[in-house]
Amino acid sequence: MWRMATEKCRSKEVFVKHDNITDIYTYMRAHASLLGARILQEYPALHQFDDAVSPRIEGLLRTPFPAQTIAIMGVAKRWQRARTSMVVAECGTGKTLISLGAIHVHSRGIPFTALAMVPPHLVEKWAREAFLTLPGLRVFLIDDLRNGGDENKSHGVNEVRLRQGRIVREGYTQP
Repeated sequence: MWRMATEKCRSKEVFVKHDNITDIYTYMRAHASLLGARILQEYPALHQFDDAVSPRIEGLLRTPFPAQTIAIMGVAKRWQRARTSMVVAECGTGKTLISLGAIHVHSRGIPFTALAMVPPHLVEKWAREAFLTLPGLRVFLIDDLRNGGDENKSHGVNEVRLRQGRIVREGYTQP
């Protein structure tokens, strides 16, 4: 992959010594500024630091950091132009908060239904963060619908609540 990218760079009179590039990591380090400039050229920011922020941000139960607020507004603005958006960032940057905040801002105060497709190991964490971020929220989890459902586990569509920091499935008691 890095050789192909190097060839594309050559067409713009950017030359790379192949013997200095040993893997994707050294390629990325060597060309970080060029790649960053290209990303900003191809995907300009939809929201800048000095742009007005939606007053709905203040309605969140958790306060996002300034960079998260910019990302929230960028996603909300993207949804005004298109049906999809992506939040791509490293672990711990607040992707869940950004996603939830963007839903909140985009709703403009109108009641809404949102569907979050979450990896199985993050479902309860995501639900907990949703309760801690969005006011007046109801959360439903779709549990164990494969192979007719395990009778020893909750299955189907189940409303959950946040109790003492834990996600609890309503109307279901574990055997």
